Amino acid sequence: MKNLQKAEALFDKPLTIDELRKLDQLERQAKGQERKFIGALWCTAYAAINPVVLHQARVEGLM
Repeated sequence: MKNLQKAEALFDKPLTIDELRKLDQLERQAKGQERKFIGALWCTAYAAINPVVLHQARVEGLM
């Protein structure tokens, strides 16, 4: 669950597009249950980011 811990740590500060890219990368690296847990963090990310970052994430296909 090392990737999950890294993913959760991304939420310790305001999310930027770089953190969302890292979250995406960590989710892709994870397997099984860990991947599901990291995937669930996207709902939290969606609610926590500002509209500019949300737009950037949508343009990049992250959300």
